[in-house]
Amino acid sequence: MKMKLLNRGKGVSLRAIHIAMIVCAVVISLLLVFSTYQSASVFSSLSKAAGDYSVRQKAAHELMEASDYLTEMVQRFTLEGNTQYLDDYFEEVFVSRRREESITSMSEGDTEKGLVTQLQEAMTESTSLSYREYYAMKLVIEAREIRDYPDTLRGVELKEEDTLLSADEKMSLAREMVMGTEYYEHKESIRNKLRSSLEVLDQQMTATRQSTSADLNRELTLVRIVIAILTVVIILLIWLTARLGTMPLMEAGKCAEDGRKIPETGAKEFRRLAGKYNKMLEQLNGSKEENQ
Repeated sequence: MKMKLLNRGKGVSLRAIHIAMIVCAVVISLLLVFSTYQSASVFSSLSKAAGDYSVRQKAAHELMEASDYLTEMVQRFTLEGNTQYLDDYFEEVFVSRRREESITSMSEGDTEKGLVTQLQEAMTESTSLSYREYYAMKLVIEAREIRDYPDTLRGVELKEEDTLLSADEKMSLAREMVMGTEYYEHKESIRNKLRSSLEVLDQQMTATRQSTSADLNRELTLVRIVIAILTVVIILLIWLTARLGTMPLMEAGKCAEDGRKIPETGAKEFRRLAGKYNKMLEQLNGSKEENQ
């Protein structure tokens, strides 16, 4: 039915078909480029999210390590009274500042509210625990009559009943404050909050992966569809070119060899050419008849 329709009327212009096909190819190519750009953008977002997740996870572990390091320094000081541990403790607090930098790193960017809340609570409890450590260190300083110590501890005042304790009692109280059950309960509470923060990070990363994977699959599906459409367009162009140009041209060659009229079928341009040829052939045959 389609072939008959192509052979009716004045025919279809190959030039028009080619222009239409070129326009379609350009549009489809632009869609393909856009789809690949979108796919690259989605992949870039996923890579960025994975990078942020890695940085935040590292920051969380760095925070735990810094907290454990401070605990180790204050415990060693209360056991040995070596001021080097005191200096190392405050170098971590005021110079390295790994806890504060880790909290900042984990809170930056597109962060879930739950994560920020957990971090704030962990930092608040850590600050409270720091004062307990300061107090324990001041007890050791008083017990050992250390004169050269950081100015930060000079502002820490002992309770009146603690000032009346003996040196051994002050040392014992200091060790209890940083090695006792209550101290480790606070430490465990801080760790639990940090673990909760990591769980929030894991949930956020999982959601991001699922979302970006869905977006990427959608973009790749669009690319496949566009490629399929482009393939159909190319096949259609080849078929139309053969149906309207190549096949009529081959038929015309046979008719010309036999001295017959060329069927006026196929493309508009070819029909016009066949019509002129047929008129010339009629005039030529008429002239031969007159001469005879």
